[in-house]
Amino acid sequence: MATSTSAATLISSTAELETFISGISSSNTLYLDLEGNNLSRHGTISLITILLHPQKVVKVIDVISLGESCFTTTSKDGKSLKSIFEDPQIPKCLWDVRNDADALWAHYHVGLSGVVDIQLLENASRPSERTYLYGLEKAIQSDLRLAAIDFYRWTSSKKEIRSLMSRNVFGVRPVEAKTLKYCANDVIYLPGLRAVYLKRIDRDWLAKAKEESSRRVEEAHSPTYQPQSATKALGPWGKGPIKTMTLDELCDALEDQRVEDLERDLFGDDDDYDDRYYDDDGPTSCTDIIDDWDYEYYYSD
Repeated sequence: MATSTSAATLISSTAELETFISGISSSNTLYLDLEGNNLSRHGTISLITILLHPQKVVKVIDVISLGESCFTTTSKDGKSLKSIFEDPQIPKCLWDVRNDADALWAHYHVGLSGVVDIQLLENASRPSERTYLYGLEKAIQSDLRLAAIDFYRWTSSKKEIRSLMSRNVFGVRPVEAKTLKYCANDVIYLPGLRAVYLKRIDRDWLAKAKEESSRRVEEAHSPTYQPQSATKALGPWGKGPIKTMTLDELCDALEDQRVEDLERDLFGDDDDYDDRYYDDDGPTSCTDIIDDWDYEYYYSD
């Protein structure tokens, strides 16, 4: 499943930002992702990536260069990034909104509204096991069926930047092309994933996912919110029903395994996950209770 989304471009001036936000209206859906050094109330926000749908335009906003003006710069019709983020009539879709919402509220007092957390759509739309949340990588691998070379390129870009996170790669200026690519990669497949999950979810579970999305934002604003809590790898609805596989589903599962084995033969095993950077600001984190393989399988982003 290829994407025709345009390459990401950087916004680092108020003039560029004003031009961009002037074109955003309630007819758009924003697919968002934030990057920073230990993104949370305890860290920083360095970059904000926005995929503007349906135009399929990707912009990366340089929060370090713009500072407070990132959120206060207004267009001629009075819109700012803050007012857009807080407008419930403009849908915002993210993969795990929690630390993004935490950082925006703690550092700039920006409260996201109109949020649908696609990670929750995935979990709520599963026909069976819901104990663990999926990370973005697992969801793309399982549900979008990218060509092997496209998935390899996507994961290679992720791994390259992950290996640099301990050096505050998102704070490096000028922003490097590989960093822009990484940022774009975190949003370009979100529209496709959302479409997949909306097709397979029923009305009741969709309502639950939307309600939980809002609750996540509220939780992230709480003084007691723990950005690296060990429970964050767990879904909000427990195990769910156990489903017996049909013959067709079994055949699909076997075919998926065959493709994964072929990819492994072509590109080799992924032995670099131990090099990933995961900032732990407390006594316990998800990586303390879930082994490396399970953490990346369920919870990497």
